[in-house]
Amino acid sequence: MGGIATYVVPQGIQTILLPWLVAVKLQESADRLGIVQMMTQLPGLFLILLGGLMADRLDARKILTGLHAAAAIPAAVVALFLHTGELTYSLLIVYALSMGVINAFVLPARDGILNRIAGEQLQRTVTVAMGLTFGAQLFGFTAARAADSYGAIPLLLLQSFILLSGVIAAWRLGPMPPRPVEDLAGPKLAQLTRGISVVWNSNIMRPAMLMLTCMSFFYGGTFMVLNPLIVRDIYGGTAIEISLLYSVFVFGTVTSTVLLVMAGGIRRQGRALLLAIIGGGLSLSIGLLEPPFWGFLTSIFLWGMGGGVAMSMSRTIMQENAPDDMRARVLAVFTLSNTGGMPIGALALGYFTEFFGILSALAFVILGVWISSALLWRFSNLSRIGS
Repeated sequence: MGGIATYVVPQGIQTILLPWLVAVKLQESADRLGIVQMMTQLPGLFLILLGGLMADRLDARKILTGLHAAAAIPAAVVALFLHTGELTYSLLIVYALSMGVINAFVLPARDGILNRIAGEQLQRTVTVAMGLTFGAQLFGFTAARAADSYGAIPLLLLQSFILLSGVIAAWRLGPMPPRPVEDLAGPKLAQLTRGISVVWNSNIMRPAMLMLTCMSFFYGGTFMVLNPLIVRDIYGGTAIEISLLYSVFVFGTVTSTVLLVMAGGIRRQGRALLLAIIGGGLSLSIGLLEPPFWGFLTSIFLWGMGGGVAMSMSRTIMQENAPDDMRARVLAVFTLSNTGGMPIGALALGYFTEFFGILSALAFVILGVWISSALLWRFSNLSRIGS
């Protein structure tokens, strides 16, 4: 679990620091912020399936060790350019793309390792790992609040150092050789896309994947673009308020995760997934009223609670139904569904906000996610899925 923290804490720092550098430091527009945020997720659309195939074929420990070392480089480079006064929008685009490429290979390897150590307590292990993930991310958010006071350079160096420490944590896992597989035959492309085929042909995993994709587009774009813009343009906030908003979201996620562990899990996982996503839209609707900042934070906390349930249930559905010899590739499809809509959502909401305003974009998100949930409730068996 220490390996999770050494990757997620830097991600938490990046979540706050990157939009701060674009929107506050460089004073770029909403659509240009959307482009940068899209670049952090775009490589995953093309590389996550390859990452899943590699995780099924290679020693996952070696993958994580090498990628932690590589991930430390981009933040150090940005810190150097910031120190010399040569930070540019183009450099942040390159940084975002670099981290997106690395992330596409880290996540499938990490998910595959998690499934190996879970044993029969899969839902509990998934939920605990998510709690640790968001707890570590909360620490990263808290650290990123210092951007206004101390500047971004110390935070970028901290991010780089923590990622380097992850090399040690990953190596201490011990060898993680690939499991025997039965599908080595056939073209390489077929091996790469077999995970999608398995998920699509499953009446259990397919509707969960579709729901995740919709959630990724609407909620992912909101998380990455609308939230920092709402803080900046409606509440006049800076890095401190942006960090506080993300921290409250994660605190809500951790709260629901703890409650799930205490309750021993949920049997009707599909219905819980749908209700959590619908409830998230209801929570965000508070923001349409332009409440005081504390009221908006309350809506984000409730949204985070729903997010914790949705992510735990969707991951459990996918992991419980994935074939053993293709687990990493199926989980790569899960990651693709969970993050694939984010770059498109970030870009779309950035331009939508630029032309129609922030609150109109927020209303579009809420309506879109409600319609998607209603269609899947009515025309799929997602509401009946459960162990």
